[in-house]
Amino acid sequence: MSENITRKERDSSLTTPYSVRNRGLQLVCFDGQVPSKETVLDQGVRTQTLKALERVRTVAAEAGVSRQELMRTTVYLTDMSQLEAVTQAYDEFFEGQRPSRTFVGVEQLPNDATVQIEATGVCK
Repeated sequence: MSENITRKERDSSLTTPYSVRNRGLQLVCFDGQVPSKETVLDQGVRTQTLKALERVRTVAAEAGVSRQELMRTTVYLTDMSQLEAVTQAYDEFFEGQRPSRTFVGVEQLPNDATVQIEATGVCK
C-alpha cells in the first residue's frame, strides 16, 4: 500500500512542505564502494565514479536490488572541483534516472581513490 505524507501538515515549524512516500518496502543499505587500485592508478574521477557505481550495482544485485531500485547515494569526494565529472558519470550510468545523492568532501579514501559511493535501495 502506498501512502503519501506531507510533512507540512504534521509539523507547522517547517517553512516549505515536502512529501515522504511510505510504500511498505524494505530498505537495503550498501557499504561505500571504491574503484580498484588499478583503476585509481590509471583513470580520472569520471572513470573511477563509473567503476564505483559498477561495484554498487554488483553488491545491490546480490541483494536482489536493481539499479532502478537504488534510491539514494552518498558520494565521498576528495576533490570537490570534480562534481561535474561525477555528474556526467551518474548521467551515463543511470541513463537520466539517477537516485538522489549527497556529496561529502573528504581528505582521503581507501585505495587512494578520488570517489567512494554508498547506496540505499529498496527491496519489494
